[in-house]
Amino acid sequence: MRILIVSGHEQFRQASQAACLRFAGSMVSLRLCDSIGQGLELADQFEAEVVFFDLTRNVEAGMIAISQLAAAPYPRLVAASIDKSNTEVLARAVRAGAREFVAQPVQDDDVHDVLRKGLATIGTGMQRDAQRGKIIVVFSSKGGVGKTTLSCNLAVLMAQTHGAGKVALIDANTQAPNIAPMLDLRPEHWLRDAVDQYRRLDGEMLRQLMSPHPSGVSVLAHSAESPLGLDFEEDQLSKILLIAKAGFDFVVVDTFPVLSSLNLAVMDLADEILLVTEPVVPALRSARHNLEVLRQAGYGPQRIHLVLNRFTRFRGNVPVDLVGETLEWPIETVLPYDVNATIAANNGRAVVEMFPNTQLSADLGVLADRLTGAIDAIPSYRAGMVERVGRLLRGY
Repeated sequence: MRILIVSGHEQFRQASQAACLRFAGSMVSLRLCDSIGQGLELADQFEAEVVFFDLTRNVEAGMIAISQLAAAPYPRLVAASIDKSNTEVLARAVRAGAREFVAQPVQDDDVHDVLRKGLATIGTGMQRDAQRGKIIVVFSSKGGVGKTTLSCNLAVLMAQTHGAGKVALIDANTQAPNIAPMLDLRPEHWLRDAVDQYRRLDGEMLRQLMSPHPSGVSVLAHSAESPLGLDFEEDQLSKILLIAKAGFDFVVVDTFPVLSSLNLAVMDLADEILLVTEPVVPALRSARHNLEVLRQAGYGPQRIHLVLNRFTRFRGNVPVDLVGETLEWPIETVLPYDVNATIAANNGRAVVEMFPNTQLSADLGVLADRLTGAIDAIPSYRAGMVERVGRLLRGY
């Protein structure tokens, strides 16, 4: 379900966003804006199915905007936020097209009631979401943990299983992109070209701007030598991702290692977020901070999946279950350290192609299958008896 929140009040936007992310009735994609003009434009680009519109600042312009939002060519529920004691404004909002109302300060129950009615309004909304593609964002605020390697290999595995033209790989690492060299690609077009054309961008144009990889993955690469313009905005990247979501079964997005507003906007659109870390203290401290921030923003284990990369069992390494206890988050995927991953990257190959019979490739295959729905969720890691006894003997 695609949700747009329009308000000039930051507190309203944040409270509404957190409440939406805590809604368990459907996977949600969120966009926020602070002006009416931006809201009208974004509603069409985003194809918002539920709009929370704050009427407490500019009532007259808000009434016009509500009427335009409610006139969408597809089912859309507009919920206005007003002072309940103002019956005149309430009546005008109803006539303009608002069908639900949310009091301030925002309460989770009120927002969830609107979202449940929104699902009923769009009728087949959950089926529509299922038919559309799935956005998988790979993130870490610490560089060097294997985020780009994971993105490339997952995309290749998905293409091997689901066929050419079904999987997109987008390099949204706007500062230090590495997907093109990691897959030995020499693109004719870059992410910058899609951003430059974003107002008239559609599915066909996006495919033309992508580079085909031999595995069948369609890659929208980015280059540090082809920088984005100074007027680059989050909405431009959001539109690119939404167009990709509509045209591909799976969209894997690599990100820049900073918990920025751009990355949060990307994660708002994600169906799944893979938070990558490794069993060393600096990476774990970074992951713990990321999880705390994202938890406060309303994200939970249903959307964020922790991937422990480059795990080894040598003496002094942090055990997996202790990582989970430290981060207070379930660990679903543990990927072993494998020097073949470095060899493959240096050769511009995916490790799952160059070394398909390794344990790392097998574990990546399990993760890819879970993300695509081929298998059920992976149980959270639990240390075996030998490992627990070894920890006890070593004193941790």
